[in-house]
Amino acid sequence: MTEQTEYRELTSKEVTLKLDPKSFGFKSTQELEPLTEIVAQPRVVRALELGTGIRHPNYHIYLSGLIGTGRNELITHALRERILDDSIPDDWIYVNNFEEPDCPLAINLPAGQGIQFRSEMEALIEQLQESLPKAFKEEDFGKEKEKLRQIYRKRGEEVFDKLQKLAGQHELTVQQMPNGEILFIPLKDNRPMTQQEIEQLSPEEMQELESHQDELVGMAGRVLQEQREIQRQLSGDVREVARRFAVQIVEPLINEIQQKFTIPRLKDWLSHFKTHVINHLNLFRDLSDMPPQAATMLAGEGGIDPEQRFLDYRVNVVVDNSHLKEPPIIVEDAPNYRNLFGTIERVVDRAGRVITNFSRIKAGSLLKANGGYLILNLMDALIEPFVWKELKRTLKNQSLEIQVQDQFSMFTLSALQPESIPLKVRLVAFGEPLIYHLLYLHDEDFREIFRVKADFDDEQDRDQETGLIYGRLIRQLSEKEGLLPFNAAAVAELIRVGSRLASHQNKVTSIFSHIGDVAREASFWASRDKKKVVQPDYVRQAIQERIFRSDMVAEKIRGLIADGTLLIQLEGTRVGQINGLAVADLGDYAFGRPSRLTASVGVGTAGIINIERESRMSGSTYDKAMLILEGLLRNLYAGEQPLTLSASIAMEQSYGGIDGDSASVAELLCLLSALAEVPLRQDIAVTGSINQFGEVQAIGGVNEKIEGFFDVCHAYGLTGTQGVCIPGSNVQNLVLRDDVVQAIQQGAFHVWAVSTLNQAIELFTGIPAGDGSEKNSFHRQVLDRLTEITELLLEQKMTDTGRLLWIPGTPLDLPSDPRPPLPGQ
Repeated sequence: MTEQTEYRELTSKEVTLKLDPKSFGFKSTQELEPLTEIVAQPRVVRALELGTGIRHPNYHIYLSGLIGTGRNELITHALRERILDDSIPDDWIYVNNFEEPDCPLAINLPAGQGIQFRSEMEALIEQLQESLPKAFKEEDFGKEKEKLRQIYRKRGEEVFDKLQKLAGQHELTVQQMPNGEILFIPLKDNRPMTQQEIEQLSPEEMQELESHQDELVGMAGRVLQEQREIQRQLSGDVREVARRFAVQIVEPLINEIQQKFTIPRLKDWLSHFKTHVINHLNLFRDLSDMPPQAATMLAGEGGIDPEQRFLDYRVNVVVDNSHLKEPPIIVEDAPNYRNLFGTIERVVDRAGRVITNFSRIKAGSLLKANGGYLILNLMDALIEPFVWKELKRTLKNQSLEIQVQDQFSMFTLSALQPESIPLKVRLVAFGEPLIYHLLYLHDEDFREIFRVKADFDDEQDRDQETGLIYGRLIRQLSEKEGLLPFNAAAVAELIRVGSRLASHQNKVTSIFSHIGDVAREASFWASRDKKKVVQPDYVRQAIQERIFRSDMVAEKIRGLIADGTLLIQLEGTRVGQINGLAVADLGDYAFGRPSRLTASVGVGTAGIINIERESRMSGSTYDKAMLILEGLLRNLYAGEQPLTLSASIAMEQSYGGIDGDSASVAELLCLLSALAEVPLRQDIAVTGSINQFGEVQAIGGVNEKIEGFFDVCHAYGLTGTQGVCIPGSNVQNLVLRDDVVQAIQQGAFHVWAVSTLNQAIELFTGIPAGDGSEKNSFHRQVLDRLTEITELLLEQKMTDTGRLLWIPGTPLDLPSDPRPPLPGQ
């Protein structure tokens, strides 16, 4: 290894983002238009163009990774801009099925005609309520009824006269009681006999009288039957007259409605409606004009309440698109069964029964979005009972059935089976990438339904348009939530926040909800100071306040370091000891935590013992980094001689799990220092990953790690020599806090970038790294020590495990690895 490029100290300009607010093209966000479109997301735009343009029914859209506030508005706006077919979908109504009342009919009408038809029907019922009773009271109707009564009365009298004549032949008279019963009374001197006279009759006369009465009883039964038939015929003829009068009133009114609404199914239903009205004229009569028994029965059926009395004639408009000017775009925030598919409401009547009817059918968001687009969170739909299975069935069949579905359905029954409605809707679902991949792999229906997928990128390139985009975002929040306007310099601070969240100087976050949170808090602090415009100081204050609210744990750790509970050396040099850096992530807040790494080396063949691994406290990535470290040692020092040593590496005062490879440079430096017995600087902390060729690789959380060590040094007291060593490839990720940048600018704190192991060695030891052939170089000192260990082992011919050391040319008998197996082995 002969790379001699020197390590590089970074300037204050390299560790943060420098922006010129004048280049944004505005002085205040009040000058801008609100941000309503999707920006810097070409995959999403292509997906929406394909999903809205293609006609196949199963090209539903899945947007992966979209999070944050305002996403519904963004998708809605993007869909609205890409709608190709701007035709307004039909209204849908449910009406009574006169032939099968349990199966209400679904009828579609052009947009706006649903409520118009309902109004026409309500007006028709009111008109019939007024016109039909009047018609039954008119003189012509009365004359017709009286004429029929005279005819049938005469027929009845003729029948009764026959019975009277036959009774006279037997010296009896006939008397009909009010209840319809017929009595036969004997005559004496052409007058009815009294009861006393009847009792004085002789037995022979009484027997003769009874025989005459028996003969007339049969005749009386036939007379009564004939009278009832005459009455029935009279009632039928009167009803026919009423029907004839009603037809003259009802038919013109219905014909007028049929001319306004030319839908064939609606015309057919109106014909059934007319027949039903003619056959149920009693519904339109005044209760005062009806017989008491009929009036009581009608009132008992709810006839007093007009809403229930004419329920069969009501029109239930379940979808009204009269207000639309383009296809509907519905956002369903709570995609449970009822909200998605609709329901049939149930009510408790006066008798305590649970009842329902077609007027209780309510549309869900799927039906409201019919002919347009429905936006929902797929994860919310997946966790709702019964929703996912029914949603797949509905989308595949392109037909919606409105049913009752709840957890108490076993206790309540609904006999209604509404007619299904053809469904033509485009579903736009958003969710996590993992949900998409799991469903795509394990649910065949999902693959068939969602054929358009796009990933939302959580970051975007920072360019000349970024300032304008962020400014328009603030303008949108100002209009929506009343935030104060931001000047250009404050927007620049927000861009710096966006770059910090993206961990890259040339990128900014696309998760605008995070930027919105900072903007809201900055606006709050500015308004508290009675400012009318948010300035950059308030953005910085918002960031500081957010850190203060969340860094209690970090503050306690710094306190433990300051009082010596956690051992961290920040001055001088030590052999086999170095300060490493890790990131503690609390979810809402992440901070850097320095840790002491130590190494010990002795004579033996146990190799490098990873104490974290041996104690089962390390993760697989950490263990992999240790194996890579061993591979690098072989590349460096085992080219001509065996690599024999017994060493251990530990992260001191670490009592929890550890993972990641960002400590591998620190571990290697610590181990090499122990081998060469060369001290390392303790005023520098290091982070970085290393490969088997000695190249230092990028790591994550570099900003937090630098700031974490700075905070510890600041609490201890800045000496002017302290700093952090980072991989050179991480320089582009630096967007440090203002106080850290200021300390770097003043020379009180330093950041060095290295790209190779040799550069890190020279930074920490102050001597040339060289190679194994250069005298007094660091690598030569390491190689000399390894050679010394090998010679000692050869002299003793023993290993530290009690077994003979293998010597070239002798039979191979390698000692077993004393370390416990890796997890899973």
